[in-house]
Amino acid sequence: MATQADKYHIAMAGEYFVAAQLQRLKVSAAVTYGNAKSADIIAFSDQSDRAVVIEVKSTQQTSWVVGSRVPAKSKKPWVFVFLPKIETDWPRFFILTQTNLHDILEPLGLEYERKFKLKHNEEYGDRAGVVTVKRKDIESYENNWKIVLQLLDT
Repeated sequence: MATQADKYHIAMAGEYFVAAQLQRLKVSAAVTYGNAKSADIIAFSDQSDRAVVIEVKSTQQTSWVVGSRVPAKSKKPWVFVFLPKIETDWPRFFILTQTNLHDILEPLGLEYERKFKLKHNEEYGDRAGVVTVKRKDIESYENNWKIVLQLLDT
């Protein structure tokens, strides 16, 4: 099981890889710092004076923790980074809008709530859970950098 320090290094490595890939695509990108930050990366367009806040999730597993709830629909881009355990292997990037993510996760959440009610004979209600997305559910979004590029109008 990964320690808190391991998780921190995986998260930061993912953010740096995303920023580096954006730079390769000729998009200026800045990694933000802090314990309670509201943005992982801010990407800037030199051509349109636009900026986009990007949520980054990184893992070495087959799924990523998204949060305690299914996120609401939004144009905000999310980049899921898979970092192979072999450090010389390249990371994989899966880029979705928050709406894409919502549309993938909402049916899974509703199915979970249905099974919970059957098992416990009560509604799931407002309980906070742990929402995860599996790599197999987002494979079609691999290297879908056009999401970010379109938001920046580049």
